[in-house]
Amino acid sequence: MSSLRDQAYLKTRVGIFAGRLLTPEAVERYKSMSLNQLAEAFDLLPIIEETLEPRQKSRLIEQALLHRMMSELSVLLRPLSGRTRGLMLYWPRKFELYNLKTLIRGKLNDLGMEEIRDNLHDLPENIRLPHESMLQAENVLEMLRQLDQGPYAMIARQARHVYEEQNESFSLDAAIDRLYYTGMLRHINIANSIDKRGLHKVIGIMIDRQNILWLLRYRLVYRFSPSEAYYLLISAGGRIQRDTLMELANLEGLQAIIGHLPGPLRQILGEANNITQVRQRLDHHVSDELQKLMRHSQDAVVSALSYMIARDMDLMRLYAIIQGKLLQMDPALIDQAIPGDALTDSSGVNV
Repeated sequence: MSSLRDQAYLKTRVGIFAGRLLTPEAVERYKSMSLNQLAEAFDLLPIIEETLEPRQKSRLIEQALLHRMMSELSVLLRPLSGRTRGLMLYWPRKFELYNLKTLIRGKLNDLGMEEIRDNLHDLPENIRLPHESMLQAENVLEMLRQLDQGPYAMIARQARHVYEEQNESFSLDAAIDRLYYTGMLRHINIANSIDKRGLHKVIGIMIDRQNILWLLRYRLVYRFSPSEAYYLLISAGGRIQRDTLMELANLEGLQAIIGHLPGPLRQILGEANNITQVRQRLDHHVSDELQKLMRHSQDAVVSALSYMIARDMDLMRLYAIIQGKLLQMDPALIDQAIPGDALTDSSGVNV
């Protein structure tokens, strides 16, 4: 995207969409609403009023929110071409990779085709996998071979190599996640952008978040050895680079790991007592950093990518609130799972 007109168009659209991002006050307000009030506010009432099981309604609501986000992405893609368009289209491929993992798990567990279909995201054609032909595949390797040509080829080939070596689903899932982020870095490195540093900061923030959460899960929940955990992480992050990752992987316990994080992350997570609190605080930090980049980068592509990632995180929070009310969860549990105003520092600034 080279023209000043295209930059101005994209910046204007991001500025309009930015008003849709959730503030902590909005999160608290939505938590206080009834299910019907929330459904009406977000055009979900027809789904709520259908005679369906809660699980089916939850699935339709998730799909409706995803469609809302894909509609916004299609608007932001209009002025883009070439490598910058490729970068913006790469980001939502993570949802189709969720579908890939669903297809693989379904095949490994001998689930029926209809059951697998019911758990797939319905995504735009330009990022969509060939679901039907993959469902017909005899096994996981044949399924992955079908992706040897096209935008998922590199991920599919390396994932197939992992599966041939390990022959189990956990390593394959972890490899697909890791390959997605390394692919994002590759697209950023070749993108035509006037703010490459901004693009690297966007993906660096996301990789740091993932590495921290994966590391805590692998070491504290799954009890992997330091070398096993380190192998499953992404070596090129933002604030957390290879040497720091290796050091963190050799530590024992939540507080020890938090205590050895780079300064800003250590300060943000210092009072977290469990992995859930770490994720909540990281999500607020990531959202805040993305919104700063969205507003202040000179490059409209950085602003657009930052917006889409922040919007995705917001809609997942909204979905969690609606799902909690759909399942008639105790409001205190919803508060605990989706904090709004609660995550502020002593000055009232979101952390």
